[in-house]
Amino acid sequence: MKRLVFCLSLIALYVLRAYSQVDTISLPQAIELARKNNPSMKIAETGIKQSESRFHEVTTTRYPELFFRSHLLYTPEDSYNTAITNGGEYGVQLSTTLPLYDGGVRGALVDQSSNAIARSQINLQKSNLDIAFAVRTQYYETLRAEEELAIRRETVNRLEDYRTLLNQLRLGGGATQGDLLKTQVDLNNAIIAADAARQAVQKAKLLLVNILGGPLNQAIEVAPEAGADSSAIPTLTVEENPEYQLLDRDRKSADYSITVAKGERLPTLTLGGDLGALGIHPHEFGDDLGYSVFLSLDLPIFSWGAISDRIEQRVFDRDQLDAQLLLQRRGLETEWRNTLGDLELARKSLVSYRANIAEAEKNYLSAKSRFAGGSGSNLEVLDSQRLLEEVKLNFSSTLFQLRSSLAGLLKLSGK
Repeated sequence: MKRLVFCLSLIALYVLRAYSQVDTISLPQAIELARKNNPSMKIAETGIKQSESRFHEVTTTRYPELFFRSHLLYTPEDSYNTAITNGGEYGVQLSTTLPLYDGGVRGALVDQSSNAIARSQINLQKSNLDIAFAVRTQYYETLRAEEELAIRRETVNRLEDYRTLLNQLRLGGGATQGDLLKTQVDLNNAIIAADAARQAVQKAKLLLVNILGGPLNQAIEVAPEAGADSSAIPTLTVEENPEYQLLDRDRKSADYSITVAKGERLPTLTLGGDLGALGIHPHEFGDDLGYSVFLSLDLPIFSWGAISDRIEQRVFDRDQLDAQLLLQRRGLETEWRNTLGDLELARKSLVSYRANIAEAEKNYLSAKSRFAGGSGSNLEVLDSQRLLEEVKLNFSSTLFQLRSSLAGLLKLSGK
């Protein structure tokens, strides 16, 4: 019994260690994991395989197909006219058809399928960029949430230390019960804010784990980032943006659809043939062996305007895509300019906030010293403490904005 308890204890200890193990990942590692495990990548990769299969299918229509055909027709003597039916018929044949001319329809379909492969590859590239952007944004949000939690905890510690000072001053008549109560209210609010910040960190990590494609119960820690390097800003070339490239491929596909629709007006020429046995009485099989060759020509003459309507619809599709390409270009350039503006504003603001933090810390210490010396007020101390917390939170939020702007510029530039 003791041995069983000992073994169960070892197993429980091992399980607890396994579940308590926390993985610390860097931003490059997070991007690599997401690209490997996120389901959206598998969807994009499957899309390439589907396009390749479609291309192979369409390509094979250029070549003749071979069919085995057989039939048996029996008609009684008192049924139908024997001059027409001869009492029945049987056939055992191999047949094939070879398209000689189809107005360029098959060629356009092959080119369209090849274009679809290129589009699927671009979509995979876009998925890579989307994953990288999502990971960067959520990684930076996790860092911001952790920095906010650290600031909130620092505020709690600062107010607890100040409350201790107030208790000491109160014993000597340097502080009142009202001062202590006001400080306690601020401390309670700070504790509530710290709890909310702790929950925000847990949510941010869960969202990051979801993007990484790992088990949702996986515990992770994000490695800290040293500021944000905004010196190497990429350049925007609209034609290299995957979203623009996808629309451009759709536009090319619309051109091929127009060719296919126009091909309906042209004649189609088909060569066919068969080889086998065709006769009336199966016991005369040896005499019924033979082959035949036929050439068929189909020329559309009148379709009540349906072909013209289909061509017109395909032209409208292409015109819409031309307009969408123009809108996409303008949208990307506008977003690029706005993101650059956000980046520059965040960069300037960080310099100011960094200086403000130092001034706010001096202001808090000065207000605290004046109050302890009897020349200041408790409200001045609490106000200076709130100001210090606000400035630090603003710095953290602005740093997140700077990092997010950099992530956005990388995505827009196709990096």
